[in-house]
Amino acid sequence: MIDGIGNPNNIGIGTGRSPLAPLPQQGRPNLADRPIPDGAVVQGRVLSAQDGVYIVQIAGQNMTARSTVPLFQGQYFQAVWDTRGDVPLLRLRVEDSALLGRLPQSDRDVAALLLAKGLPLTDSLILGLRRELRRFGGDLRAMDSMIELLARGERISSDRVGLLSWYLAMTPGEVAEQWRRVRRELRERGRRGQEPLTSLREMKEGDDEMARFLRAHVLASKPPREPFAHAALAGAWWPLPNEDSLPARVRFHSSPSTHGDHRFSQVFFNMEGVALRSVDGQIETDGRALTVAIRAEDIQGQKFLLDQLSELQGELESLGLSLQYLGVDLRQRVKTRRYLRLDVEA
Repeated sequence: MIDGIGNPNNIGIGTGRSPLAPLPQQGRPNLADRPIPDGAVVQGRVLSAQDGVYIVQIAGQNMTARSTVPLFQGQYFQAVWDTRGDVPLLRLRVEDSALLGRLPQSDRDVAALLLAKGLPLTDSLILGLRRELRRFGGDLRAMDSMIELLARGERISSDRVGLLSWYLAMTPGEVAEQWRRVRRELRERGRRGQEPLTSLREMKEGDDEMARFLRAHVLASKPPREPFAHAALAGAWWPLPNEDSLPARVRFHSSPSTHGDHRFSQVFFNMEGVALRSVDGQIETDGRALTVAIRAEDIQGQKFLLDQLSELQGELESLGLSLQYLGVDLRQRVKTRRYLRLDVEA
């Protein structure tokens, strides 16, 4: 084991197999049709909204639902999935609905948006966002982008709010087209001998739509601050090899290695696939060796990933790094963090 990469046995990942042992091929389960249990707390994204009916993506599935709180296209939310009616209902938890009913009418729009993102109702958040909501003319989409910026410790301005609102409302097809433009421009600059990082820095400073997309992507890629770490925040749109796009939450960390002139880098990610539901993981490298730990939401997702692991092993080994570990585990369930919620007086 290369020093700095870490031994997976020490961090409790893997499936009991020897690292990089050949894996048997298994039949692929149909994961896309797994029902969401009634009463489950879910996180998702609104794909479309019309006349109180929403198309939402939850755990990689696109479904029709109604909601007890207003939602809009592009919004990320947290809610209870209620299937007792003909059409599934997205609703607040009972205690959150009761709390909302005790607030002054002037605070309820702000409070409902905070609750729908799994955030606390503190007087500092309510009062600050109430002022901003007036400044933006009561636009809840702008309010949602303000919360996304605030969660990342970013300065709030009308330009940034507008930029992020546009980015979050994009469709996968629109995002894929932007990444195609980025790739074409990078290839052209590469033929002229320009380094990719230099190219990207210059490209995002332009005035065209591609530059706006890259600037918004930088904002959405920044990790949330700790008080917001468990909220239903947006993921940045990351390109896939087949030029589709997938929203994912990605966090990077890099530090000097304790040995030699290499840097020790970590990448933490969380995303939802069409078949796999929620998947997260951790990648570590010191520039010479590589470890990859993937965590699935449930046993079906774990089995599906194990079926693909030998193919992924081949892809990773082609990178030129020494692959020290590759494993799939079940995600450990943790209790949802509870925040102190404060009643706010008018």
